[in-house]
Amino acid sequence: MNGIRLRHLAFTGPNIESAKLEFVDGLNIVYGASNTGKSYASEAVLFMLGAVSKLPKTDEIKAYDAVWLGLTLGGQGEFTLYRATKGGKLKLFPGLITSHPTGKGEVLSGKHSAKATDSVSSRILETLGLHDRWIVRNASGEKEQLAFRVLAKFAVVGEEDIMSKRSPVYVSNSYTERTLDQNLFKLLLTGQDDAATVTVPTEPARIAAKAAKLELVDEMLAQLDKELGDALADRTQVDAQLAELDASGATTTAGLLAVQTMLDDYAAKRRAAVDRRLELTARAAELDITLERFAKLQAVYSSDLDRLHSIEEGGSLLAAMAGRDCPVCGAPPGAQKHQHAAKEISMAHTAAAAEARKIEREQRELAHVVDSLHAEALALTTSIASLEDQIEEFDQRALDLRPTEASLRSSFENYNAQRAELGKLIDLQLRREKLASRRAEIDAASTKSERDPLPVGPESTVLFEFGESVKAVLTEWGFPDSDKIQFDAKANDITVAGKARDANGKGVRAVLHAAFNVAVAVHCIDKGLPHPGFLVLDTPLLTYREPLKSKHGDLSDDEKALKATSLAEKFYKHLASLEEKLQVIVIENSDPPAAIEDLAYIEVFTGLAGDGRYGLLARHTG
Repeated sequence: MNGIRLRHLAFTGPNIESAKLEFVDGLNIVYGASNTGKSYASEAVLFMLGAVSKLPKTDEIKAYDAVWLGLTLGGQGEFTLYRATKGGKLKLFPGLITSHPTGKGEVLSGKHSAKATDSVSSRILETLGLHDRWIVRNASGEKEQLAFRVLAKFAVVGEEDIMSKRSPVYVSNSYTERTLDQNLFKLLLTGQDDAATVTVPTEPARIAAKAAKLELVDEMLAQLDKELGDALADRTQVDAQLAELDASGATTTAGLLAVQTMLDDYAAKRRAAVDRRLELTARAAELDITLERFAKLQAVYSSDLDRLHSIEEGGSLLAAMAGRDCPVCGAPPGAQKHQHAAKEISMAHTAAAAEARKIEREQRELAHVVDSLHAEALALTTSIASLEDQIEEFDQRALDLRPTEASLRSSFENYNAQRAELGKLIDLQLRREKLASRRAEIDAASTKSERDPLPVGPESTVLFEFGESVKAVLTEWGFPDSDKIQFDAKANDITVAGKARDANGKGVRAVLHAAFNVAVAVHCIDKGLPHPGFLVLDTPLLTYREPLKSKHGDLSDDEKALKATSLAEKFYKHLASLEEKLQVIVIENSDPPAAIEDLAYIEVFTGLAGDGRYGLLARHTG
């Protein structure tokens, strides 16, 4: 099924019976007396689909607090939109209902937003396949996203619009929206939107933008002039000062670099001398410890020698006494019981003498080592003293260079400060030159658009084909001179035998307007293009009014001629034949021909209390 279908429109409120209109696929007719709420029904449909934000205020609506619109959303199934009569957000419930269900429903905004999809407009357009479509609204290519409120008048055609002299294409009823209306018409007839169009500002916008740019640049130039103050504005003089300063700075930098190199050299040599001194001092400390240990060893050697010499002297004495009478008992050697003592004493004497010789030899070797170590210690002391002299000399040289280094560093810092000031001045001057150049470019730039005018509306071939669809519809309706029907691309309206639609009476204009809307629907549906799928026509057969009872007055000559035809019957039969394609709801004041009673679902508002249905809503009795 193409598009959507309306199923019912109901009004509910506390302490009052609900008022409900049913709709079927195909042709629906609501007719009857004036001021019975027929047109109010079409306004309520627009209200429920988010095309308008408020319901018309009447005495009858005061008793109701909610409106329910049952509909079929394409292949998604049946749903019901709920909205309070005072307006605000809507709720979408599954199924066809006229009272609050247990579920919460999907909350939808009544206002379309390009940044959100939670609106009734977005939901309807998504169902139609027209979601996120963009339409150019002016010659600059500015676009707006399609909202159902813009598309609505191709689905619900009000009484004032249908008889208006204004082209049916111009649904916005505003001269400034003509481009938007024509491009919407193009979207319907071709399915192509303007999303790819590049926006170019209008000439007034470009003039304003140019003035704004110039003003901004002038403000920036004024700020730079303020920062420059009395400073030289001549770049040549500033560049000369900078060159002279750089020459002086180069000399200072070279001198400072030379002094710093010397200081670094002294520091490196001093550090090497200090490291060498630490190394030699450590070695000298090791020698002192070794000599101290060797001195103790020498003392041990001397003590051992004294002991061995004593043993050696005692042994000699005892050996000399061997072979003599015992000094104690006077026994002769032969009478003495032990004879081996003399031999043992001799051996001990010999051993002691040998050990003493060994220690004396080691003592002499130790003396040589000690002498060598003393010599090394003396050499270390001399080297350490020499290194300390070198360190002192390096310190003095560095100290002597410090004043020169400080003076050169001060000169270098002063050079840097002056160069920074000149650099800042040059930077300001460069920025000012660029801004001045930019200002000249902006001032010289043209505000005229070099782009060719954007095409507006459908191409002529599309309009010709659409004109044939209008002709086919009016031929089905038996409209006089239908073979001479054309769609004027310049006026964006129907002509009959060269006569513009707006040159006819209200009734003829209404019929031609209705034919336009039916042709749009048939064209879209036959070509598989998006269309709302339903069409509400309010008073399309105005020609068949009774002048004495109608607010629209007497019939004009062309209306009288049209009324004399069988157009009304053919009109309804043709609309009924579109049941598979389009749902049509016709709101009329005059009775429909008897021949179509079996072809349409008909609702009658009598406007008479106690005689059938009085009107859309309960008659106000307050």
